[in-house]
Amino acid sequence: MSPSIPEKTDSPTSVGGLRSIGALGSVLAFTILGASILLRLSTHFGVDGIPQSNLPLEYENAIRMVHRLSASSLGLLALVAAILCWIRRASLPQAVQPVAWVVAATLLLAVIGPLTSGYRYSSVTIANVVAGTVLLAACWWLREALSAVEQITWTQRPIFRVTLAIFLLHVGLGAASSDFEMRGTHWVAFVHSGSAMLTTLLLGSILWDSRKSAQSARLVVAMTGLLVIQVVLGLVSLWVTGRTIGLDFVHAMLSPLLLAGLVSLSLKGVLQESS
Repeated sequence: MSPSIPEKTDSPTSVGGLRSIGALGSVLAFTILGASILLRLSTHFGVDGIPQSNLPLEYENAIRMVHRLSASSLGLLALVAAILCWIRRASLPQAVQPVAWVVAATLLLAVIGPLTSGYRYSSVTIANVVAGTVLLAACWWLREALSAVEQITWTQRPIFRVTLAIFLLHVGLGAASSDFEMRGTHWVAFVHSGSAMLTTLLLGSILWDSRKSAQSARLVVAMTGLLVIQVVLGLVSLWVTGRTIGLDFVHAMLSPLLLAGLVSLSLKGVLQESS
């Protein structure tokens, strides 16, 4: 994904509408991920091979309802964003790519949604988490791209593309780890830990390079703190025996926040380069 900065050539209503869709879509995507992750972490397979939840039935039903309402609302937002973007595509070209990613991720999630029931296929579980993470990143990209106030030509930054790809791979391995864990298989967690080292190095490199930018100072500090917490939680989860739902849930929910920060940092990097 290659963010760009908007031109001041369109009406404030169009820009504000799409920016609001990006912001609200990010919140809804984060909620969807949270509900999906909590339900998965709270599930185990019984001796009969049927998945069983450790949550009280009323809590499980409430979480599923939140998930369905958030997913439906985000689907409507994606449709509205696609229509607005098509109408204003000439004057808001910076919205085209993020909206395209939002629509693509939403469609993929809608297609595989019926297959997620019962955690029958690990590949579907992994695709669901990765697509949900991409959806959040795309929504946040839309919000950030339309919040910038300067027209600046995007400069290709390979480090951001590589980090994004590795980050999504790491998220996918995290989903695979928890999916295999509830089936009684544990080795995937160590592969996930290996990808964590590479992801941390790449993110750390970007944060180090951005440390002197006044424009990115607060974001760099926040992301550094989140990254440290993420690493600590990951190490603790490896040392603790058995499933730790609360710890694993917090650990998983920090990843979308770090990815949103990476999107913001990539835009701020463009601004810094042009100054």
